Amino acid sequence: NDQPVFWRESASGINVLAYFESRLLVNSMDVIIQTFLFAAVYYIIRQPGVQFWYFLLPFGCTAYAASGWGYLISTLVPPRHGPFIVSLVIFIICGLLGNPSTLSHFLVGGAMEVFISAVSITRWSVQMSFSESVDTLHPHPVGVNQYLYSMEKNVFFKRDWGLGSWWTAAVALMIMGSLLRVGSFLGLKFMNRDKQA
Repeated sequence: NDQPVFWRESASGINVLAYFESRLLVNSMDVIIQTFLFAAVYYIIRQPGVQFWYFLLPFGCTAYAASGWGYLISTLVPPRHGPFIVSLVIFIICGLLGNPSTLSHFLVGGAMEVFISAVSITRWSVQMSFSESVDTLHPHPVGVNQYLYSMEKNVFFKRDWGLGSWWTAAVALMIMGSLLRVGSFLGLKFMNRDKQA
């Protein structure tokens, strides 16, 4: 826990933006390496039939957005609560709000669609993987799989910002991760001002 050290240094005039950027840069090496290793192992096990780089990029965009949530929450809550709260938030926004069967109910326009699109990582990352798989593999499912395939097509091909389904999702995740980092910086700069010695 280096919060007390940061508060003391911040009170003595440390450049908070430089500190924040340096921490992001150092941490980004961990995120990039871990994302690459996870995606490589998963690619070898799953053998999805698409090129590795198209398989890796959704994982990279997911890691960028998810780490943004981690940074934001770490600047807003005490360190002892951070890991639990981040796990809970990621479970809700990815697991509950990002499931294709629930997305079909949420992505019908209005405020709920805007909210889901703004916070759910898997709403966009699964769209990237699904879009590339459809473009590359040209699936022709039968039976129950046909129903699931049509449901996922209706969910993931519903909105694109004129960029195509894959690029729309990539841009959305980059915007999400960037805005979360801006929020993290603001949280670091303005939270706990009373504790700065």
